Formats: sequence, structure tokens, C-alpha cells
Amino acid sequence: MIIMTCVIASMVSIVLWRLNRPMAGLVSWMLAAFAGTAAFLAWVAMPWIGRSVAVPINLAVSTGSLVLVLDGALRFRGLITPGRLRWMTPAVMLVAAVQAIVNLDQDWLRIVLNDVLNGIVLIAMITALIRRARRDERVIHLMMAVATTLLIAAYLLRIDTALTAPRGTFRAPGDPVHAYVFSVSLVFILSWTFGMLLMVNLKVHRALADLADRDPLTGIGNRRLLDRLATRSLAHGRAGLVLIDLDGFKHINDSFGHDQGDRALIWIAGTLRGLIRPGETPIRLGGDEFALFIDGTGDSSDLDGRVAELDADINGRITIGAGFPLPARVSIGAAAAPADGSTLDALIMAADRRMYADKHGSGRGLKPGPDARP
Repeated sequence: MIIMTCVIASMVSIVLWRLNRPMAGLVSWMLAAFAGTAAFLAWVAMPWIGRSVAVPINLAVSTGSLVLVLDGALRFRGLITPGRLRWMTPAVMLVAAVQAIVNLDQDWLRIVLNDVLNGIVLIAMITALIRRARRDERVIHLMMAVATTLLIAAYLLRIDTALTAPRGTFRAPGDPVHAYVFSVSLVFILSWTFGMLLMVNLKVHRALADLADRDPLTGIGNRRLLDRLATRSLAHGRAGLVLIDLDGFKHINDSFGHDQGDRALIWIAGTLRGLIRPGETPIRLGGDEFALFIDGTGDSSDLDGRVAELDADINGRITIGAGFPLPARVSIGAAAAPADGSTLDALIMAADRRMYADKHGSGRGLKPGPDARP
């Protein structure tokens, strides 16, 4: 039954990897499923290949399987970068193999060393998953943590049995405690496979949701994201909105082509992204219009100061240049809730009026100005 479960886990991991190849950690989890299958096959094949061969293979490969699970969890969480720690799995398998062979005639010592090593790997694995976990992941991780804890408890039971049994009486596979470890291993494999499916599905769902909130050209937020942020922040009554318009952008497209216009838009978005503070989100509304949404501000003087800083920073960098055509300058206008309204549309209207006043030299920020829109 355990081997069949491992085979199913291997098939599931192959399908997940094929469908989500760019996702980090899936290759390690696929190899872990294969290694787990091989480890249990070695145990089943003991009558044919001999105990002296089957037991060391089972211990070394099963430990390697758990290390691969840990490796996949670290990569899935982004805690290690691609290409790092590839030596970890063969190194641990070598340690397990050496201790299994050196203590070949002392099953109690071999099992104790193996189970201690496996327990450490399992603790590290579940820690990697739980660390900085989001709220919607907690149920998945709780399920996997319970199964992992049960497996660690089974290892502790086997360690206790091996240490307390009279020397020479604890044998693999003769002692019944091995059956408990294998039974709990089945639960662990099932929970891990199901949890892996849920985690990958959740990550894909988040990626799709993130794409829906991003401007495809510049990579910053779009109007959909602005609507969501405003709905959440304005419910508490305090938010700020800064609108930024590129002066002379049409000239770039007409004179140099849309490719250069796109470069200018990407440059402005990158500049804005580099200037943001905590609680600020850069947005591209469309065309050559950008915005900066500020969560939790309602102080006009603070917002006026922020507008002045953005004006100096962005227009100062435009003056220096970027090696390709840029707009002549940017015009900026801002609005704050609740002073200028309690809805996003009201903030946009107020900030837009001030932005066009700035464009025509009548002022910027929160200072009142005439509606200069032609």
C-alpha cells in the first residue's frame, strides 16, 4: 500500500511539474517521491536482495527523500535561490549510507542515528513552510504539520524502543515498531501529496490574481488594483491620491515611435517605484497617466510636502535624462480623503483638477486651482 501511494505521489508530482515548470521546488518534490518509492521497494525486496543490502538502501534513500522534500520547501518558499544547496541531498544520503554500513550489525544504533537525522530534517521542513505563512495557507500547513508531527513521534517511539530493548534483540525488520513507522509514513505521504497540490494551486491562483492587478507594460499596479486599494482604505476614511501626467508624451510617440514611448513609460514607472515609501502603491491608470495611492493619510500638509518631493525627484531625473526620449516634465496633482471626498471618483476629480492646474502653471498639490482642462 505504501509503495502504491508513493507511485501515485510520483505521478501527481510529475503532472504538477509539467504544468508549472517555472515554479521553484517542484523538481525536488518529484525526485523525493521517486526516492521514497525506491526506499520502500528496497525494504520489500529484502528477502531477495538480502538484509545487508536492503536496510542500508532503505535508510539512506528514505533520508534523501526527506531532504529533497526539505529542499523543495525551501525553494518553494523562496528561502534559497535556484542552484543553491544542490549538494545537500547527496551529502545527507552519504552520511546516512555511511552510518548504516558502519553499524550494519547494530540495528539499534543504526536506527537511532537514522531517525534522529530524519527528525531534524522534518522539523526544518515544517519550519520552512510555516515561516511567514499567509492566513489562507494556515489550514494546509496545519494538516501537513500534524502528519509531520505524527511521523516524528513514530521516530521517537522507535528510538525509545531501540535504546531500551536488550542489545541484540532489536532487529530490522523483525521488531513490530517498524510497522508503526511505516503506517505513519503512509499518512505523511498522503498529507504531503494533498498539501502539495493545494499549495501549488494556491500559488498559481495568487499569480493569476497578481497578473490581473498589474499593468502588462510597466509591471506596476493598474486601475483594478487602485479600485481594490481605495475600497479598503476609504472604508477607514483616510487616504491620499497623487496623479501624475507626462507632458509632451504625444511628441515622443509621433517623432520617435511607440517603442520609444513605451521605454519612456517604463522609465517613469521604474522611477516612481524607486521613490515609493511604505503604504504607497504606484499605479498606471492608462496611456501616459500614473498615480500614487497613499494608504492612511489625510493630512493636507503632509501630502503637499510629498507632492513637492515627487515633483523635484521625477522632474530632476528627467532633466538629467536617460539616454532616450523622455517627456518634457510631469504634472502632478493630489487629493486627500476625507477633505476632498470619501470616494475614489471624488479623489480622482479633485486631483485631476489640480494636476491640470499645475500643467498650465496655476499650482499643484492640494492648493485650490481652476479647472484648466480644455
